Amino acid sequence: MPSQAGGSMGDVSAQGGASVTRPLTKGPSRREFLRAGGLLAGAVGLPGLMAACSAGDTPPTGSGAGKGKGTVRFWTIPEGPDDATFQRQQIDGFMKRNPDVTVEAQFFPSAEQYGNAMQLAFTGGRDAPDIFRGNTASGVGLRSVKQRGWIRPITEFVTDDFKSRFPDWVYDAKHSALFIDKEAYAVPQVDPAVQAVRMLYYNVDVLERFGFGEPPGTWSQMREMASKITRDGGGKVYGMALIGTSLPIVLVLQNLAGPQSYKEDAQPPISLLTGKPAMSEPSVIETIELLQGMHSDNVFAPGWQTWSTQVFQQMAAGRLGMYLGPLFHVKQLRRANPKLKLGIAPPPVPDSGRRGSRAPADDVLGWWMMSAEVRNPEAAWRVLDFLGSVDYQREAFQKQKQISVMDKVYEGIEIDADTKRIREIASQIVRVHPDPYKKDQKAAKFYQDLVTNAPRPIPPQRYLEAITKGSNVRDMAAQYDEKLAAAIAKQLPTSGLHDMSAFTFHDWDPLTDYKQA
Repeated sequence: MPSQAGGSMGDVSAQGGASVTRPLTKGPSRREFLRAGGLLAGAVGLPGLMAACSAGDTPPTGSGAGKGKGTVRFWTIPEGPDDATFQRQQIDGFMKRNPDVTVEAQFFPSAEQYGNAMQLAFTGGRDAPDIFRGNTASGVGLRSVKQRGWIRPITEFVTDDFKSRFPDWVYDAKHSALFIDKEAYAVPQVDPAVQAVRMLYYNVDVLERFGFGEPPGTWSQMREMASKITRDGGGKVYGMALIGTSLPIVLVLQNLAGPQSYKEDAQPPISLLTGKPAMSEPSVIETIELLQGMHSDNVFAPGWQTWSTQVFQQMAAGRLGMYLGPLFHVKQLRRANPKLKLGIAPPPVPDSGRRGSRAPADDVLGWWMMSAEVRNPEAAWRVLDFLGSVDYQREAFQKQKQISVMDKVYEGIEIDADTKRIREIASQIVRVHPDPYKKDQKAAKFYQDLVTNAPRPIPPQRYLEAITKGSNVRDMAAQYDEKLAAAIAKQLPTSGLHDMSAFTFHDWDPLTDYKQA
């Protein structure tokens, strides 16, 4: 089933599953660090590699085929063990077809190890990779590494032929997150709209057993259906649950009820309409009060406050009717019970209708990048060109269910029902949002510092307390916004920003794609 980008498989951040930039720490020398992790032994290009998979015999179709030769040092963090095997086979196949290029690949098993290894490599200026994968959970997102001087532009290599593989906006300097100062810096792979989706997962058999032929489409339907299943389930079946350890996921309800705040649902909320703290936004209040009422009525499965993987077990065992979850849960649920009649639906919206959307996960668009310390740019581009090919990304979809941003990947092949449904939901609920970084690049550092300086407890902890203790949501939100405003006022004078205008877009309609000047 579809893969979730952003870290090693199953990795959930301390802030409820959102992508969080973690500070990179100093430690042992680069060689000591890599040896300690057993990573040097994982290099592709050494004897004894596995045979290439079926795509390995496909002729190269790249815009850079035949140019540049030599050794390319390649670092990546796979989505899991199967993905590591897949990438090894693909790289081995590339080298068989291109014997004048040797790829020395390092595979890092965790976001922390990957982030630390990158920091050690670039700080010392030796042993840095020539190309590497972006990974926000490791602090290796495109804008972050550009700020650190770790990457170089690839504009000179991006031909019209290469651009034509992707949707028009991907290599459009005005609209793509791959560009900084009109220079292209990365090759994409996964679809940022798909990566942004949060969905309603439901057990078809459970809903039908309690008299429901389809999932809820509105908040009132969700509450009514979940209440009936819990009430009539007699303690054996519950209508709904929240995932307490990943509570921000449920804020997709707010995202569709009003304007989604900048930047992540787990982080300090800033309104992109006003540039002001936004926990008091009416749709936030309404969402938390809805969940507060459902918890008070004992609708949710008991113990949800500490749930993580338990939600898979309960759903797979037929003890749960529905829940809101992220993309990668599709694979987890299918694994937990291959016979599960799993339904996937868009999150319910207020009875008055949808008034918001989710922003695409643009942080994952920069998937493959070229190092600022690249030794042989032409040879490195040949590898990037391969990773950005239709052949490679089609194989990644068919074998790893990594949903590509490249429409040509799906031409002439059978697409599974889950992928079709996920792409449909993404097209319904994801829209382009304003981007403060495009207005003023200093906004990125300002917000990164604000995440550190913002009031504690962090928003998810406040939401959890309000839901479970029945406290006054409006008072809680107003107090938080006041403290966040004070933190902003204190930080602005030294930030290079004169005010919050970089975060203010009065003309934004959350229901449509925003076209930023």
